[in-house]
Amino acid sequence: MMLTVQQAAERAAVSESLVYAWVADGTLPHTRLGRKGKRGTIRIDPADLDGVLAAFKVGARPAPPPPVKPVKLRHLRQPS
Repeated sequence: MMLTVQQAAERAAVSESLVYAWVADGTLPHTRLGRKGKRGTIRIDPADLDGVLAAFKVGARPAPPPPVKPVKLRHLRQPS
């Protein structure tokens, strides 16, 4: 089932105007239904919407481990 702009906006938790902007700049693949020469109605495949949202995902870099200071223990003998 194809989504309307309103449904796509709700699914992505963004405004309808942002979905229209994605459509206008080519970020979000879509289909226009209607007569030739008319604006028609926009429909969006849920898989395309999910793909765009996945492309926007920013991966977090893991924090480097804290430096480890060597510990000298006097009561332990070092192997010779």
